[in-house]
Amino acid sequence: MIKIMTAAERHTTHEDGIHSEYNFSFGDYEDPHNEHFGSLLAHNEYVLKPTEGFERKLHHDLVIVHLVLEGSLLYEDDTGKHLELTPGSIHVVNTGSGVHHSEHNSSTTSDTRYIEMWFLPTEPGLTPSHHRSDFTSEQQRNQLFPVIGSGHGVRSLPKSLDVVMYSSLLEKGKELNYRLEEDRRMHVYVVNGHLQIEAEDGTFDIAPGDSARIKRRQNLTLRGNSNEVATQLIVVEMP
Repeated sequence: MIKIMTAAERHTTHEDGIHSEYNFSFGDYEDPHNEHFGSLLAHNEYVLKPTEGFERKLHHDLVIVHLVLEGSLLYEDDTGKHLELTPGSIHVVNTGSGVHHSEHNSSTTSDTRYIEMWFLPTEPGLTPSHHRSDFTSEQQRNQLFPVIGSGHGVRSLPKSLDVVMYSSLLEKGKELNYRLEEDRRMHVYVVNGHLQIEAEDGTFDIAPGDSARIKRRQNLTLRGNSNEVATQLIVVEMP
């Protein structure tokens, strides 16, 4: 089964220099038919005006992912972590037993655009932990590059989460094939450009800000379909 959520269907807010787009119920936005997809609880895209951001708040038993698309994001928390995140860097924090954290645009002149995702870990109450990795445009070009993943190695997520996240820059006409197994789900999000998805369920054209929620066994073909720029997409595979 494949469900498409268009950019226009996202819940939008704009206040205090922060523009927000919510793919799932979040904050004051409540939709009982759109609360999560598998272990993915939130997929928010933010644009922060210069020096704007979110003050410290407490979260626990969540794995939070920050992926910067434009500008620079300053992340700080009460474990002493202080990170400057830019395009090509991804940050994962397992809040575990509890973390007070904040995110701000560190620039006085430019906007920051970034994606934040929340996942439900399989094990609660762990000691908070952080993971950061960096990647280049060439690593993403015409392939699904694992920016974070389960298991071991420099790109590994916390062991309490069974998720692999890929990033790709797909040129016009280039194709990627992917087999999704019966017990897995896939969340595909287009950042820029246009994507065509071919599957047993049909052919779907995905525009910027659109997402596809895919579950059950599928043989998928992802095809770049943009004349102007390489299609930038994020793919998350999870239980």
